[in-house]
Amino acid sequence: MKNLKSILTLSLGLVLAISIVGCTANKTVALDSGKVEKKAKEKAYDPRGVWDYSVQTPDTDSYGIMRITGDNGLYAAVMETDQFGTLNVSGFTVVGKAFSGSIDVMGTTAGIEGSFDGDSMAGYVNMGADSFPVQGTRKSN
Repeated sequence: MKNLKSILTLSLGLVLAISIVGCTANKTVALDSGKVEKKAKEKAYDPRGVWDYSVQTPDTDSYGIMRITGDNGLYAAVMETDQFGTLNVSGFTVVGKAFSGSIDVMGTTAGIEGSFDGDSMAGYVNMGADSFPVQGTRKSN
């Protein structure tokens, strides 16, 4: 009888310990889920506006204005250049804070890619094997 009491006490203690550990694990999962939900609710970056930019080339730097329009993740961009006039940015996409697209420079396709950081942007214009740094600053929304 004494052994039965000891076994029951030990079993009850194990069940209680497992229950406490299980509750703690559930709280951890709930907290982690809350973090995921909070991140999902963060506002997406909005690149719209008028951006002053410069492209560094070996011969000379090129300057201009990039206008980004659109809404809800569907954006369009136009680059007003000092050397080539107005260029539409084809396939302009923004994913998170990264952007990409392509432009036609006098019959040659050049890719443009980079990222936004608040009211600044940095990236590259890629033409064939050549890659030219581009930097910009948003001057208005």
